[in-house]
Amino acid sequence: MSEDDVISFIASSISSVWALELLFLLKREAPGGRRENELVQELRSSTTAVSDSLRKLRAAGLLVEESGLHYYRPAGAVLGKLATEAEKLYAVRPAVVIKTIVSARPQSLQAFADSFKLKE
Repeated sequence: MSEDDVISFIASSISSVWALELLFLLKREAPGGRRENELVQELRSSTTAVSDSLRKLRAAGLLVEESGLHYYRPAGAVLGKLATEAEKLYAVRPAVVIKTIVSARPQSLQAFADSFKLKE
């Protein structure tokens, strides 16, 4: 698995640094799970940010929710390996990971901003 594979995974699956931290927290605690309010306190975040991150990470196939508890449970071995490699990359080159996350977002923001441009 190359670094480019890991960066592509981060760009497509991780929506924010909050989501990244949330993923790694649940990954470290696997197979145990956490309630949303516990995650808000642990990450010192807002309910909205944690809720949004949980939803996106579930949609990416990285987490599951059962009886109000959120668990790190990747949908496949490759996805689990990518998450592990992302955690390793973040540990040694956090700026690369953060830049990847931030760079992936402007496309949707730019499309939104472009929708307000006045036509000549």
